[in-house]
Amino acid sequence: MLDEKAFAAEFYSRQVAMRELGWKGQRKLGKAKVAVVGVGGLGTVSSLYLALAGVGYLRLIDQDTVETPNLHRQILYTRDDLHYPKVEVATERLMKLNPLLEAEAVSENVNAGNVERLLSGVDVVVDGLDNMVTRYVVNRACVKLGVPYVFGAAIGLEGNLSVFSPPETGCLECLLPNVSDGDLLTCDTRGVLGATPGIIGAMQAMEAIKVLAGVGSPLKGKLMVCDFNDMTFATIDISKAANCQACRGVSAAVGGGERLVWLCGLETANINPEKPLKLNLDQVYEAVQKRFPVRLKSHLAVIFDYKGLEVSLFNGGRMLIKNIKDEDTALRAYREILKTLKLDR
Repeated sequence: MLDEKAFAAEFYSRQVAMRELGWKGQRKLGKAKVAVVGVGGLGTVSSLYLALAGVGYLRLIDQDTVETPNLHRQILYTRDDLHYPKVEVATERLMKLNPLLEAEAVSENVNAGNVERLLSGVDVVVDGLDNMVTRYVVNRACVKLGVPYVFGAAIGLEGNLSVFSPPETGCLECLLPNVSDGDLLTCDTRGVLGATPGIIGAMQAMEAIKVLAGVGSPLKGKLMVCDFNDMTFATIDISKAANCQACRGVSAAVGGGERLVWLCGLETANINPEKPLKLNLDQVYEAVQKRFPVRLKSHLAVIFDYKGLEVSLFNGGRMLIKNIKDEDTALRAYREILKTLKLDR
């Protein structure tokens, strides 16, 4: 049986020695709740350092499963974790590293219909995303909920970092309005050195810790631009936009029906059910293994093969389909699988 008080005294001994933090700041971290949205190159690093710093509760949100190209930069995963939901692996690993941590795994696709539910009750949101569509949804929810948003982005040898906390500061859309993902470089087109999201993710954790514990001066109202090619760091002041729709409290639009989301250059499609399905994964597993080759079953999903595709069926009815070429094929496969498993009723 772990003596939590004695363990904490030793585990945190090196950081509570800091006069800036001390046990007063450590207790603030212990009571804090943080949501990390996206548990990839940025999110694995930020969540690791938040867990080790003593944040009491982490909600890890990610829709994807572990793949081999993730492993050079997404530091919570190994080859043994391939095909498993990222959040499932990450929460288990973080709680082993710090047994005082409570971590919640949320394997959902973040969208306008669920974002406020997913982010409710937390003190800070940390951005581990790789696309602007979802960032805008998260940004508007943070504005509405009054939750500070630690923004980070990393690609190649470059990265950016800021802390948005309206109404004290502007928001992401004040700084970067109407940016299309089609105009941005991705890990597939530009590439990324593992150390790049490692550095930015660690700095995101630092900013979140500063906000939560009241340490130092967070990057509120400022954008840090990092060029690791020549180790140039510039911090610029950013201001509120007078007509920013997000700051005025306009929520992101909520669409209905099947919604398909493409992930970073991996021929991967995510499909949300029109209405959440209440699935018993044990029963789904029994049905799947009678019809399709099963790769594995985890606490959150059943992963199997279907006509050359890798399919992850999650307990809410969401489906992740890999090795897919186009939307029509993805939607057709989705409907065929549901019909075969008799889940379309």
